[in-house]
Amino acid sequence: MDDTCWYEIVTGDTLFQGNFLLACPSRLERDWPWPLPPDALAMQWVTTDLVVLTQSCNLQHSRIAEVFLAQVASWSTVVKEESARGNSTVLSREFRKKLIEGNIPGLSLLHKHSDSVFLDWSVVNFRRLYSVPLVFLQKFAGSCGPRLRLRSPYREHLAQAFARYFMRVGLPHDAKAFEKEGDAK
Repeated sequence: MDDTCWYEIVTGDTLFQGNFLLACPSRLERDWPWPLPPDALAMQWVTTDLVVLTQSCNLQHSRIAEVFLAQVASWSTVVKEESARGNSTVLSREFRKKLIEGNIPGLSLLHKHSDSVFLDWSVVNFRRLYSVPLVFLQKFAGSCGPRLRLRSPYREHLAQAFARYFMRVGLPHDAKAFEKEGDAK
């Protein structure tokens, strides 16, 4: 499949769901002690590769003050981080297959883009979410130059993957008895 099908290249300060903001200042990078010491409000920011999750209609009509984003990491970074945590399954073909199928909760695979704006095979990590002021992100986006935006239907696919992860429900009961009752008849 041609990787240009997944993305379009955009410029300017207009944001849509599926926009990539690479090396975006995003969060305080230190533990939050309690009680907070007097110097706790001195902020230390890191830069993170992010993708916009907030719906485009909310961004375009300024219905929100904060934009919801998720971390984007290259496949090689994901493998290194997961391996360091002792997750050896990330190296398996089965893990890659499940990632392609969208069956790894909290992760969504992105196709590489080899054109003028490069993106390696990457993974959106819904376990690493950020909320950043819209006005700040618009100014940041305007200063980025050419950047990627997911095209439809890949943008909707990402939103659906996030929704599936976020809406998971763990039931407090075991329904195995129901399954076994069907065998008795």
